[in-house]
Amino acid sequence: MQDHKKLITFLQESLENKATQKTKMWWEKYMKGVIAFRGVGIPEIRDLIATWLNEYSIKDLSKENQLELALAFFQEPIAEDKLAGILYLQYYLYDQFAWEVLLKKYEALYTNNLIFDWNTCDWFCVRVLSPTIAKHGVDCAEAISSWKDTENLWQARSSVVAFVKVASNKSYYLCIQESCHTLIQRQERFAKTSVGWVLRDISKHDEDFVKCFIESHIQWFSIESLRNAVKYWDKDEQNKYVKLLKAA
Repeated sequence: MQDHKKLITFLQESLENKATQKTKMWWEKYMKGVIAFRGVGIPEIRDLIATWLNEYSIKDLSKENQLELALAFFQEPIAEDKLAGILYLQYYLYDQFAWEVLLKKYEALYTNNLIFDWNTCDWFCVRVLSPTIAKHGVDCAEAISSWKDTENLWQARSSVVAFVKVASNKSYYLCIQESCHTLIQRQERFAKTSVGWVLRDISKHDEDFVKCFIESHIQWFSIESLRNAVKYWDKDEQNKYVKLLKAA
C-alpha cells in the first residue's frame, strides 16, 4: 500500500499541471494573501480527483484508510490541496461513516489550525458539514452547533455556516438560533458575517424567525452582517432595520 504522502504528491502534480498563473493571482489577491493558491478551479479539481482515484486504485483501500487520506490533504498549506480533501470527502466519503466518527476527525482540523481562512472554512461547511447534517439529523446538528463555544474562530464560524444548506428545515432552527446568539456577540468580522449569511438564507423560508432574531440582537450586528441578513427583502424593509441598528 502506497503511503498517503506519495498519493497526495501524485494529485498535487496533476493540480500543478492544470494551474494557471492568472487564476492563482486572482485568488491570492481576492483572499488578500492569507493562503497560497496553485490556480486551479473546483471543477478541474473534482475531475482530477476522479482520475486519481482510478489511476492509483485508491478505491481499493479501506474506507478508514481513505478517510485518513482525505484528511491528510488539509495538512498541505495550499488552498487547492485543502479543497481536494473537501471534495474527496463530499463526493466519496462523508456518508460512509457514523457522524460521531467524522466530527471527532473534523474537530482536529480546527484545533491543529489546518483550517485557517474563510474560503477553506466555508467550502468545508457547505460541501461537507451541511450534507453531514442533512444525512444524520438533529443529533449531529446539535454536536456541530456546540462548536459555537470554541475559541477557534473558524470552528465557531462553522457552527453557523454548516446550516446554510439546510436553512429551509425548521427542525434545525433551535441549533441555528443558539449558534447565532453566540457568534453575533463576538467581535471578529467573520463571526458576525456567518450570522448574516445563514439568516439571509433562512429569510427565504421564514421571515419571522429572522426578524425576531435581528430585533432581539440588533446591538451586536455589524452593518455588513445586517445588510446580508436582510438582502432579499424590499428596500423599505431593509432601511427599517438599518435605522434600527443605527439607533441601537
